[in-house]
Amino acid sequence: MTNVEPMSGESSADSGIPELGGRTSARQAARQGGRKGGRRWIRITAATLGLTLVAGCGAAYLYYQHLNGNIQSGSKNLSDAKGSRTAPNSAGQTPLNILLIGTDSRGSAADVALGGAADDAGRPGLADVQMLLHVSADRTNASMISIPRDTLVDIPTCHSEDGKTTYPATKHTMINEALPRGGPGCVLGTWVKLTGLDIDHYMMVDFAGVVNMADAVGGVPVCVNMNLYDRYQPGVGGTNLKLPKGTTYIKGEQALQWLRMRDAWGDDIGRTKAQHLYLSAMIRQLKKNGSLSDPGRLMSLAEAATKSLTVDKPIADIKKLYDLGNDLRSVPTERTTSLTVPVDTAPTDPDRLVLHKQDTDQIWKMLLADTPIDGKSLKGGDGASGGASASPSPSGTTAAAPAREINKSSVAVTVQNASGATARATEIRDALVEAGFGKATAIGGGGSEESTQLTYGSGQSAQAQAIATALDLPADALKESGSSKTLSLVIGSDWTSGTSYPASGGASGSAKPAPNKLPKSVESTTADDEKSCMTVNPQGHIYTY
Repeated sequence: MTNVEPMSGESSADSGIPELGGRTSARQAARQGGRKGGRRWIRITAATLGLTLVAGCGAAYLYYQHLNGNIQSGSKNLSDAKGSRTAPNSAGQTPLNILLIGTDSRGSAADVALGGAADDAGRPGLADVQMLLHVSADRTNASMISIPRDTLVDIPTCHSEDGKTTYPATKHTMINEALPRGGPGCVLGTWVKLTGLDIDHYMMVDFAGVVNMADAVGGVPVCVNMNLYDRYQPGVGGTNLKLPKGTTYIKGEQALQWLRMRDAWGDDIGRTKAQHLYLSAMIRQLKKNGSLSDPGRLMSLAEAATKSLTVDKPIADIKKLYDLGNDLRSVPTERTTSLTVPVDTAPTDPDRLVLHKQDTDQIWKMLLADTPIDGKSLKGGDGASGGASASPSPSGTTAAAPAREINKSSVAVTVQNASGATARATEIRDALVEAGFGKATAIGGGGSEESTQLTYGSGQSAQAQAIATALDLPADALKESGSSKTLSLVIGSDWTSGTSYPASGGASGSAKPAPNKLPKSVESTTADDEKSCMTVNPQGHIYTY
């Protein structure tokens, strides 16, 4: 006789089926109970897991918002200075320029405790540490370039963050004084004016930030060639940092003392070298101890960094900072070069410095051309990394063809002659029309510019490059400005005849290439150098023990 399973919810008696006795009945009851218990366990587990995931996602979101809330931000450029951008390389990549700023602000109780001078708590901070981080378009190499804080430069007109205050331009002013003139956006503007480069972002950290970062990393190894005691003396200075000869892992306040110390190294140039040594060592530590891949360490670093970090608004977000960090992490330490720009003693003040203009201009040209500072990986003799031969350079190099094809007939460009003679503008307009730029027009005016300049709006780099190629314009003649959809070419007094810019000698001429090596006056180091040791200055108030 065939056994029929009772319907769910029925007993054997209710269904009219005789009850099974003995072991068979017990086994059947056990199986039914097991199935019901198993289903209950699955339901409980699923519900628990769901609640855990929801709670975890909520906690992650709240922590994300917490970190974002830590970050302070401001306008990128608060000055009137405009810089040139490097054109994309053949892969469409562009270099990254980030200005790193260390401020001596006593804006918080922690900063006052660390920096001393409580009487200064109300004054705006000075930008005592300034260095430009240039990362190549292909992310294979990077350079950190410092300018000593006592260097005299021209500071452009700057505006306060709220736009209510304008700070007039000044000449021969210490570069660290740019910060009180509106904030880090004015420091960035000063570098733009000085270098001629467009700078993508800035990052500024205060005293407390230095201490917190050093602690989060677990200590940074630094080296001195002899026992050092930078004893503080009223009216003279000193940080009270005490280190034995050789390598010491410094953290906390010691890290801040190291970065601020000056007399121990002899001068402000020595201080920038000490700062480079410290940052290079920190980079090595981050990569060695797995801080960037260990969740716990990464959270500590995130807390430390965001609490004391001020950045420009476009990157004031943890996700964007993380993506930026990934870009930087891909650069090998042996291809990360540090240097201080060449300076001379100011003729009017032995305590101030002035830039050695010819040599520093050579450095800026290398950066604009995306030429590796370390001299490695020069491809095809153009000096550019990652095939960035299309990069503009203020050396007279002809702007190369754009990385992507464009429809020349759709490019609107106005041509003006700075001398006022419309016939010259018409001549260049005709050359552009012949080259396929049917929307080129000649108009009057143009002022009295000495240098020829092609101005283009955001997103028009490829169109500008195409025009520059057609006319053999030098790449430093290209300038991004505003959001206009019409490009503007103003012919300067440097180009009085012909339809090919004379400095380049034509597309097939012998254009002078961008420099492919640093000036002889520059000393540089790489971040993989673990043997670098600072030489202590035995004079002044430095005491050895």
